Amino acid sequence: MQKDVTFNLIKERRKIKNISQSELGRIIGSQAMVSRIENGQILPNLQTIHLICKTLDLTVEEYFYAYYKIGTDMTDFRNDLDEKYMSTDTTALEQQYSDIKATNTLTLKHKHQMLMIQATIYHKEFQLASSNDQNFLLKYFDQIMRWQLYDIYLLECTLNMMPSEKIKPYISDILVQYIRTENKVYVGDIILTLIVKYLESSIVQKKDVITDWILLKLEDLKIRENSNSKVWFLFLIALYQHDTKKINQAYTVTDYLNAPYLKKKFILIQSIYLT
Repeated sequence: MQKDVTFNLIKERRKIKNISQSELGRIIGSQAMVSRIENGQILPNLQTIHLICKTLDLTVEEYFYAYYKIGTDMTDFRNDLDEKYMSTDTTALEQQYSDIKATNTLTLKHKHQMLMIQATIYHKEFQLASSNDQNFLLKYFDQIMRWQLYDIYLLECTLNMMPSEKIKPYISDILVQYIRTENKVYVGDIILTLIVKYLESSIVQKKDVITDWILLKLEDLKIRENSNSKVWFLFLIALYQHDTKKINQAYTVTDYLNAPYLKKKFILIQSIYLT
């Protein structure tokens, strides 16, 4: 199936059964959620998928056959940006931005992708976005009732170009949702990456109140850290606490891991923080 067709599966089935968006919204929670699912912006949770399939006479197999690419597309896009950021491939990012901007029909998803690319470019110097772009993102995040993978990745990729204090309510909501999640092993890595980036931004922006709040949350959550998050936390916390010995330990770890890109990022973050 083509991606544009899969996005319309629910909409097409609704029309066949003469069910309006608002009617389906009352069943699954809200019309806004139906709209975002149909536009390919979010992946619903299992309970919502069950309700959609039951209402529209879809089998779960039909649903996942049509929709499995949405989540992987966003994950691949985010991972590609992360690789380009670590390799400082700004030219490729700018070309990617131009290609999306030249698209005939700019959807909300396209706008989100452009902002994610922009934030990746801005991340190099921790530049803040314009007020219009910040407000666009904040308005979107304000409407979220239940955070899906799409939303979390969008926040993770753009939070560095917004003031840390404006991001705190969203992080708090996501952590509350995480606490209630049964499959914490899978979700844990996603949350760790989000917290690393939020901690990094709060430290560089010198928002000590936010940084202290994040560190307290980390202690409370007791998420099992992976090797990547361990070295990031070692470096960031040492930088915040002005612990030269542990900062040097973090650099030693990057040498041990043969990760020159990571070491360059640490050097960049440290230089910006100390200016």
